[in-house]
Amino acid sequence: MVIPIKTTDILRPEDGQQIAQELGIPYYETSVVAQFGIKDVFDNSIRAALTARRHLHFWKSHLKKVQKPLLQAPFLPPKPPPVVISVPETLLLGGETPATLFSTPVCPDVTFILHDGQQIFAHRVYLATSSSKFYDLFSIELMQKPCMDGEKEADDTGKRTHRKEQAGNTKNLRVDDSIIVKNPPVSLRTSNSNETVNPTDHERMIQVALKHGKQLSKWARGFLTIHLDYIEDPVTGRDRYMTVVTMDYLIQKKPFQTVLEYLYTGYLNETQVDLIEIAVIAEILEVFDLRMMVANVLNKESFMNQEITKAFHVRRTNRIKEFLLKGTFSGMTGAMGSICDVEMLSTTGNKPGTSDTKRENAGKSQ
Repeated sequence: MVIPIKTTDILRPEDGQQIAQELGIPYYETSVVAQFGIKDVFDNSIRAALTARRHLHFWKSHLKKVQKPLLQAPFLPPKPPPVVISVPETLLLGGETPATLFSTPVCPDVTFILHDGQQIFAHRVYLATSSSKFYDLFSIELMQKPCMDGEKEADDTGKRTHRKEQAGNTKNLRVDDSIIVKNPPVSLRTSNSNETVNPTDHERMIQVALKHGKQLSKWARGFLTIHLDYIEDPVTGRDRYMTVVTMDYLIQKKPFQTVLEYLYTGYLNETQVDLIEIAVIAEILEVFDLRMMVANVLNKESFMNQEITKAFHVRRTNRIKEFLLKGTFSGMTGAMGSICDVEMLSTTGNKPGTSDTKRENAGKSQ
């Protein structure tokens, strides 16, 4: 009982458009499956009928505003659903977070020497983007030219002459010799057990800081001196060029570590028992948001710390963007020529200590 459909029974769009053109009438396509064009056919049929009636009843005012049959919009596939984008909590590789970076300082560029000789390693960019006080501290220019010791004077003079001869070949690796502190051969070595500077080296470091660095006792509370020196890396064991900051006797190790960890993560461990000491250190170092968080914990209003943490991350994100645009505290500079260069630089940057070691060796060769 079913009549088979022949090829001639199917009207192609080209044939329909040709017939509509010969008759001088609009052409519309419809699809019962997709419900496309059905409303267009009815609406424009009514417009065509009213337009024809307007020629016969031209005096009727309600027919003057009738539009002519409109063109049909092309059939488009349905809009795909929006892609669900899931942003991970951290984009760092290997599950590393700022907290792990602080506990295991890879490629540190600043060390804090406490009054008892203990060392705490950190990274300038984390502290400077989280605290205006540390940003001002690391922005101090150390431009004094140190005097050489008698036994090293002749050798260093020959090295400076050799560096001048190589200046034309090392224009892209410029290191200001005036800020490099040339100390005696023995650098600041730390004990692997407790990371404590030997007393002799501690006294030597104080003398170097007072002679070649800058005194900070009048600049702010908690800081004594700041200078540049080669310090043994706690991870690799190699000498690295770091900023050395000696701290006042008021700065105790555990509360100071908590303050630095807060500047890395933006969170406060409320289970610590020395909250009062943490608040005192935060007051001295002008980390006022941490002091407010401690006050909220002591007043049993810890729920208010969520807003402080949120504002901390927003402020640090804006500072990081500003640092990237201005190149503040930048450790390396690369010129991107192609995608291969970007991939090579990314591979190099993922290896801890690779770029910094190359930069240090280049600075020493100059």
